[in-house]
Amino acid sequence: MRPRSADLPTRILGLTLLLGVMALAFLTLRILLIPLVAASFVAYLFDPAVVALQRRGMQRGSAFGLLLAISLIAIITFLALAPSWLRLESLNANSESFTDRMEKQFGEMEHSISQRFPMFQSVHLASKVNQKAGEFAAHFFEGLPALITSFTVNLLLVPFIAYFMVRDGRTLRRRIVSLVPNRYFEMTLMMLHRIDRQIGGYLRGRIIECMLVAVTQIIAMGIAAAFVDQPQILLISVVCGATNLIPYVGPLMGAGFGILLYLGAYGLPMSAVLGLLAATLVAHIIDNVAIAPLVLSHNVDLHPLTVALVLVIGGELLGILGLLIAIPVAASMKVVAQEIYANYQLQTRLEE
Repeated sequence: MRPRSADLPTRILGLTLLLGVMALAFLTLRILLIPLVAASFVAYLFDPAVVALQRRGMQRGSAFGLLLAISLIAIITFLALAPSWLRLESLNANSESFTDRMEKQFGEMEHSISQRFPMFQSVHLASKVNQKAGEFAAHFFEGLPALITSFTVNLLLVPFIAYFMVRDGRTLRRRIVSLVPNRYFEMTLMMLHRIDRQIGGYLRGRIIECMLVAVTQIIAMGIAAAFVDQPQILLISVVCGATNLIPYVGPLMGAGFGILLYLGAYGLPMSAVLGLLAATLVAHIIDNVAIAPLVLSHNVDLHPLTVALVLVIGGELLGILGLLIAIPVAASMKVVAQEIYANYQLQTRLEE
């Protein structure tokens, strides 16, 4: 019989290899997390149309390739034929630079605030904003080459990964289920089905919600335009609808884009900014009261407090990406817990 001390080097080597494999898997997941999440989003978004084409005799991979090609052609055609006011070409009409207009706007704002509230005379809002803007611009342009490279690589990886997800996803699921012991076969099958249905329904519901929010923003800004100047209604509404995909933070990002556009590109007075903020607030209230409950009520069964907590955790761990995937991940974890608990109760009853 071999002494335990003789197995110690083997155990240390095995533990070292295990830690190395785990570290490599973690680094790989961290690098590929963004394209994997984006590819999953694309796969779920295209899945209903892929299923419809599959019923007409097409293979899943061929159906996805056809839909992806049609989508790319439509996007390229739209960008080529888009009017100048949608492509921001009309913003160059004024010879005054963006920075000068922003500095002028914040200077006037600081002067107005100082006159009404003398206690804020020592704040120097314009100089601080310009300093922060300069630091942000320097940091942004310093990391711009790496950002462009990462974006290009991810742009090429996403459709490639999504293609194999659509083509081989069901086969991979069947193989995973086949590895499960018969005792947990039904539970695993039901769990995967519920997770797939909830994530797919949530993502497609969020897309519909974003479109409706954009339409609501257009209507609200159109009403505001009757009282104050509101240029670029369609562009700002599309951005607000797209950023609404990010819970809670999205509306602020869309409104911030519009404010920068109004103050820096057009040099509009604060009344236009207040009109934009009022329209964004109205669209956000309508979204929370009517659109989101109608579109998402049956997709993710999570308490509002749970949603807030998982969003905080996701934002702290992964930033904007964490905000995007926090709710689907939490919903999946809830499904797993429910199925395990239900299976445990069933086994307990059978043993009795």
